[in-house]
Amino acid sequence: MRIITGALGGRTLRMPRDGAFRPTTDRVKESVFSILGGWVNWDATSACDLFAGSGNLGIEALSRGASSCCFVEQSRDSLSVLDRNIAELGLAPKARIVRRSVEQFLKQHAEQFSLILADPPYRYPRAEIVLDGIAARLAAGGIAVLEHEGERASTDTGALRVIDRREYGTTAVTFFQLSNGEQP
Repeated sequence: MRIITGALGGRTLRMPRDGAFRPTTDRVKESVFSILGGWVNWDATSACDLFAGSGNLGIEALSRGASSCCFVEQSRDSLSVLDRNIAELGLAPKARIVRRSVEQFLKQHAEQFSLILADPPYRYPRAEIVLDGIAARLAAGGIAVLEHEGERASTDTGALRVIDRREYGTTAVTFFQLSNGEQP
């Protein structure tokens, strides 16, 4: 796994050895960030990487110039790798790691982000709860990106509206904004 572009472009990332770990492929990540490039002012972006794993998505955002990134992860194996990736890439001043479940984080933190990246396990049973939590943490005008299994549809929720959806084999990526452009 590598960082696609930006200040850290070409650098490789460590990956957890956990057999259940499913990283975002370079092809999907490159496409997602290409799409985001047309919508995002990186210098003004505060990002949040939910289900962070190795930090692949959030580190890509930081490499492209995001001002900060909050990484949320609960797996011990992934947290160890994430800590090492942040340290080895010199990203500690712009990175914050929250060691808890995504659902707990979304309920307990009031911080808002202009970009939220979420890559839950496929067939994650509480995706709707997570999307509701994302809506509460997404800043007005912000964008949320959900990676999910291609056959599983992601549609508008009460607070989020789909602005784009792409499929890459068995993987799909859905882009959301707040339905009313404001915080719900």
